Amino acid sequence: MTQASIKVGMIAEETGALSFMGRANANVARMVVDEINANGGLLGRKIELYLEDGATTDAVAEAKAAKLVLQDKVDVIFGGIYSSTRQAIKGPAVVKGRTLYIYPEQYEGQECDPLIFCTGPVPAQQLDPLIPRLMRKTGARTFYLPSADYIWPHVMNERVRRLVTANGGSIVGEAVSRSSRAWGLSRRTRRWCRPSRSSAGDQ
Repeated sequence: MTQASIKVGMIAEETGALSFMGRANANVARMVVDEINANGGLLGRKIELYLEDGATTDAVAEAKAAKLVLQDKVDVIFGGIYSSTRQAIKGPAVVKGRTLYIYPEQYEGQECDPLIFCTGPVPAQQLDPLIPRLMRKTGARTFYLPSADYIWPHVMNERVRRLVTANGGSIVGEAVSRSSRAWGLSRRTRRWCRPSRSSAGDQ
């Protein structure tokens, strides 16, 4: 491999609340890059991995994206889990740096830039087949929507509302948690959900 290497930047949440996911992402990235290089690289070019910890903090991810673009001069950036982190990375990577950015998570959609490739499903792909079938097969007509307070659950819940209403059902309530520990439901919310069906609009 005599040609210039391909520089791949990755921002993984190796610390912070999402470290259980970020560490796995970082390990897979190392493994894949090692495997590709061991088999002759990509189009005959070696891949160099520049791995940065986003610390599950948007400001940190934004700073790391700027470093990858301006200092390391990577050819492409991967990473980000939360939608807000994608937006933080997008500024220095795409808007200012005009660098290819690949976001490999399910997300709310509404992203359109020739330098951003979002590889995960959007709400329509997840919910449009699910909700009508769920209602048809189970007879569910009332839904309660607990979620965390950021863009992905808000868009997800709006899609659920539209589908449920269009299929003759109703939303009996929503619970939005602004806590950073918004992974579970409160005891009161679980009591609300038990008699009907629940759609949890959260990652």
